[in-house]
Amino acid sequence: MAGLLAVSARHDEHLSRLVIDAERRSVEIMSQTLNGNVMGALSLLGAVAQDIKFDARGEVPPNLPRIAGLLEDVGRSHDAQGVFVVGGDGIVHSSWDNSGRPSTGLNVTFRPYYKMAMAGRDNVYAAVSLARGDRALYFTAPVLASAQRSSAPIGAVVARTGLERVDGLLQNHSGIALLLSPQGVVFASNRPEWVGHLAGEASFERLTSIRALKQFGAMFDKTDPPVLPFSIAPGIVPIGGRSHALATADVQWNDPYGSWTVVLAEDLTASKATRDGIWTGSAVAAAMLVIVGLLLKLVRGQHAQLVASRRIEQYAREQAESAERKNRRAEAAMKLQRARGVSELARVFLAEAHDILGALQGAVYVYERDGAPAMTLAASYAAPAGLTREMVAGAGLLGQCVIDRCGRVLAGDEMESWSIRSGLGNTRPAGVLMEPLLLDDTPLGAVEIATLHRPDTADEQQFRELAALLALNLEIQRRQLGAAPVVTEAIP
Repeated sequence: MAGLLAVSARHDEHLSRLVIDAERRSVEIMSQTLNGNVMGALSLLGAVAQDIKFDARGEVPPNLPRIAGLLEDVGRSHDAQGVFVVGGDGIVHSSWDNSGRPSTGLNVTFRPYYKMAMAGRDNVYAAVSLARGDRALYFTAPVLASAQRSSAPIGAVVARTGLERVDGLLQNHSGIALLLSPQGVVFASNRPEWVGHLAGEASFERLTSIRALKQFGAMFDKTDPPVLPFSIAPGIVPIGGRSHALATADVQWNDPYGSWTVVLAEDLTASKATRDGIWTGSAVAAAMLVIVGLLLKLVRGQHAQLVASRRIEQYAREQAESAERKNRRAEAAMKLQRARGVSELARVFLAEAHDILGALQGAVYVYERDGAPAMTLAASYAAPAGLTREMVAGAGLLGQCVIDRCGRVLAGDEMESWSIRSGLGNTRPAGVLMEPLLLDDTPLGAVEIATLHRPDTADEQQFRELAALLALNLEIQRRQLGAAPVVTEAIP
């Protein structure tokens, strides 16, 4: 009996850890999707890009070169398979697809992602692509009538990606990992043979409802989906004749049909926890079995609660910090959207770098046009006199970042030649961050800031994200400034 109690306690501890793991993977999926860079870029396009608004209203012919080029830039920058604009009539207008098969002309009025966008909500929708027949994620943001967030939606801008990010988050789980749709269909798994299975009873009414959604393409047109060979109820469940710990966590994608679900399961019968528990039970004296078992269950239960509590607290702190960084980026994105002109855009970026990252000096260099031989200083922050007005790619460390297409962080002994100056004196910075402004691997410029604190990994990531926002806004500004009047552009 003592051994069974020990096993039970270890199983409870195992299940507690699995619950935390499921919650973590759920948040990671959210961070990669609804709260990620793809959605941020689409929200920006839908809010401020005038050409996208013209396209959504049907005021320009589909696939004008400058609009198709902008969609391609966004798509390639975020590894999307396709990006397209949907008008208020539900028909795809301009589109770009990396397969060369654009989606222009498709009617997507029945797709929930379009309906949610027309209700003013960003959303992520997982489905089988109509155009390609493979599993895909549809990131969708409303196209707004004006730059005001309160303005009415006039269409939608959509990016279609594969499931590589989600699959990757499931593949590294040692046990069973599933992603279920609100209808209970397995859409992704580290066990490919279970994709397309149904959790629970496959009743006629349920299957009719699933087919009516058209969410899974032709997957269930001719045959009924097979049913998962186990229950997804959280707890200890039998799978294939073995006891498994099973935990679930919701994924909120603003799907009108409800939450998606991450399901994790781990085999307990061959685990060290089970072997240790049985060994413990056989080792104690018969007279002490019950007492030792009860004490062990109590102690281990308290320990498991303490460990779980500490992990949850740490995880909560990390998520709170991550949410704060995302909120600051969202605020910065709104300010960048309201900027008028490249110089103001650069000044806003440096002001936000000061507020968010503590930058005490900084400079933004941009190429004024495609093919320009050198970058021009667009704005600086507390920079010393004599700052160079032009910079060619490869000149100095910042210019080399443009050649290498990657950022650089300096700290410690590397800072000997840098100095932050003020009216009261000067001091050596603790860190310098440099980043090229890239869109689809095309350099648009470069940025550099200096801080008095040594940048950590979160600072570096935040700086890269801010630079990406600046690059996207810069490209939008350049296209709008350089675009010919709409009425004079020929139909392709």
